Amino acid sequence: MKVVTSGSRYIDIDAYAGCIAYSYLLNLKGINSKAVSTAKLNESIPKNLLELDIKLDDYIPTEEDEFIIIDVSDKKFFDSIVKENKIIKVIDHHTGFEEYWKRRLKEDSKIEFIGAVATIIFELYEKEKLQDKITKDIAYLMMSAILDNTLNFKAKVTTNRDIIAYKKLEQIAKTPKEFASKYFLNCQKIIEKDLKKSIENDTKIGITNKNLPNIFSQLTVWNKNKIFENKKIIYDTLNQFGNEWILNFICLEEEQSYMIASNNLILQNIQKLLNGKMQENYIECGEVWLRKEIIKKAEKVK
Repeated sequence: MKVVTSGSRYIDIDAYAGCIAYSYLLNLKGINSKAVSTAKLNESIPKNLLELDIKLDDYIPTEEDEFIIIDVSDKKFFDSIVKENKIIKVIDHHTGFEEYWKRRLKEDSKIEFIGAVATIIFELYEKEKLQDKITKDIAYLMMSAILDNTLNFKAKVTTNRDIIAYKKLEQIAKTPKEFASKYFLNCQKIIEKDLKKSIENDTKIGITNKNLPNIFSQLTVWNKNKIFENKKIIYDTLNQFGNEWILNFICLEEEQSYMIASNNLILQNIQKLLNGKMQENYIECGEVWLRKEIIKKAEKVK
């Protein structure tokens, strides 16, 4: 059996949708497959998507299982069920390990710089001429994944391929115009329900860049007002990780990032890096930034 899986710590909507959609594609081709994960699901997968008819599968390991990895290519972060010597395919949009997997898997390594791995999966349906077999539920998942990973097409990682894939999926699903705002508002409900946990779940520790603190958190919401009123929770939660941190707070309704930091010196450095507007205790960036984009920009500063 082919086991389609992803990362170990948590999976987001892109990994979740990618695993389910690719497993569905394999089964359409007559290849026995299951979409499996032992990782926690993060806030990008709201309740309404979990209630769709198509979900992750139950799984009992066997010696014959072969593994297909979606949305991650650094083997340090693979799901614990993965047996490295049984990996037969890797599909990812995070670059850095392309050469390793290309040498090992040749054409079965598909790692490309693109907004969402769901876009790649959709294109594989088209390659197999099976896009007409995509159900509305599969389309909902892949559309949500593209929205989330491109930040409603405002992130700099967005490509024309992401936009085209989304429009085609939109035709399949026949979704209302407010699909995007409803998706992000549903995610925001999860964040607001337990803000502390949401911050903890998306905090990266160990950032190795002299221009950034090593604790870097990120939250994405549609409307910032309610969470901005709870800054004490933000500070208390991140202070438990250390005394130097930053939070990239992305507000999609306003189409910009707000940067909050543990002290003014860090804020000043971030203001210079992103050319944002300094406020009393945060920075208005004037545009949307992803954490990985900020890290990449900081790495170029000597």
